Amino acid sequence: MGKSERPEHTAPPEIFYNDEEARKYTSNSRMINIQAQLTKRSLELLSLPEDGVPKMLLDIGCGSGLSGEELTEKTGKS
Repeated sequence: MGKSERPEHTAPPEIFYNDEEARKYTSNSRMINIQAQLTKRSLELLSLPEDGVPKMLLDIGCGSGLSGEELTEKTGKS
């Protein structure tokens, strides 16, 4: 696979996106940082009022869980 080729263009997703690749993704410091930044920005865009009233956010769980981890760190709740 060349440097500019996307894995999904070289084989079906079930071939490339396996447990090993998921582990590499979730332990990659660059990916962790990117997901943290995206989650923080998403919270900013929501502009939730800081009025002391608890808010509920639904993380539908379509990924590795890095965003959910960031939300838990930010709010102290899971």
